[in-house]
Amino acid sequence: MEHKQQAVTNLYMFNIAAKSLSFTQAAEQLNLTQGAISQRIKQLEEQLGFSLFVRLTRKLELTDEGKRLYETVNHSFAAIFSDIDDIKFNELRGELYIGIAPTFAESWLMPRLNQFQDLYPNLNLKIRVKASPLDFKHEPVDLAIYYSHRTHSDMYNKVLMEEVLTPVCTPEFAKKHGLTGEIQQLENIQLIHCTESIDYANFDYEWRLWFEQQKLSFKPHENYYVFNHGETSVSAIKNHMGIGIGRLALIQPYLDKGELITPFKHVQSGMSYILICPKGMEYRPRFKAFTEWLEQQIKIRKEAQ
Repeated sequence: MEHKQQAVTNLYMFNIAAKSLSFTQAAEQLNLTQGAISQRIKQLEEQLGFSLFVRLTRKLELTDEGKRLYETVNHSFAAIFSDIDDIKFNELRGELYIGIAPTFAESWLMPRLNQFQDLYPNLNLKIRVKASPLDFKHEPVDLAIYYSHRTHSDMYNKVLMEEVLTPVCTPEFAKKHGLTGEIQQLENIQLIHCTESIDYANFDYEWRLWFEQQKLSFKPHENYYVFNHGETSVSAIKNHMGIGIGRLALIQPYLDKGELITPFKHVQSGMSYILICPKGMEYRPRFKAFTEWLEQQIKIRKEAQ
């Protein structure tokens, strides 16, 4: 037991020293001598069998092994102290770090997030917006929400909702081009493509999928616009530049307001919004609070349709 306690203490001292890259600053923070910190780090290195720091004349640098260990222990200690706060104050406090795709964040989460804030005013959210999936080993996020066709076997996965694709345009664009739901009407129409969160080489993946589900082959158009951000593609559609494939969960507000219409059929995208986190995270109180709130919001949305 004493050996384990000493190892935890050494790891905590390493975490503080790695954060500041200074034994002196770590010593000041922990009310110890610089020599005591240095000795503890040396003990830890001997226990682990590899060096954690490169000791230069006037500064410290982490070795590659030290960087990997710091990423792990820093996240772990942050989680431990956050849970202690939850227990101590009997309410959700501290911070929840969320990684999320840009358009889902802007179009779906942000219009609802003030309700979560009202429920948990002392829980701080830190939101990392990124179109490509986050690497939990190198980015200190607690959970992520991404649009994907696959789950991750080494992580906790929860499918929040499946997505539906449908061609969308403005009422003015549909009237100008006489769009009445006949697929052949799309042959000479400017198509808008969006590649956000699509892990495929072809920018026209979603249009191809839509045509395939109509039992038709897709014929590439000579004229098109391609955007790698969902809100930018929607802006192009709203400005009558063409007809695009809309993800129903994200464009529903524009349909409700009559800014956009869906002249053609809906199809299943085969992809979902999936919540991902390291295994074990799903049991933490702040994680459960956020995911239960998300599920409630999704239920309200479905009932309103």
